[in-house]
Amino acid sequence: MFLDKNKDYVVAEHQALQTASRCSFVAGLFPPSQEESSKSSKFSSIGSRFKLQLQSLMETLSSTDPHYISVKPNNVLKPAIFESVNIIQQLRCGGVLAAIRISCGGYPPRQTFYEFLN
Repeated sequence: MFLDKNKDYVVAEHQALQTASRCSFVAGLFPPSQEESSKSSKFSSIGSRFKLQLQSLMETLSSTDPHYISVKPNNVLKPAIFESVNIIQQLRCGGVLAAIRISCGGYPPRQTFYEFLN
């Protein structure tokens, strides 16, 4: 659905202008992909680029074993404000507190589903 609605094309001339920018953010917005350079087509849709980037991200996540927790410290999104009630709620909803209780109980924290089932 998202890809169907986002068939806007990146024009090669616009991409060349962006890549030539002195601002690193602007220059890196739409880097040419390897698949595009091998294609004879001169246009690529934003939806297809999004799909390729998402696929690359999923491959990276599948090949790694991330160990992090993302917590929003406050609802106003301002620095140096720490709302402990909000953070505890996020940890509870994410299952982090339950995982800590299980780990403190002496159960192995890194079992696969099949190891647990056996």
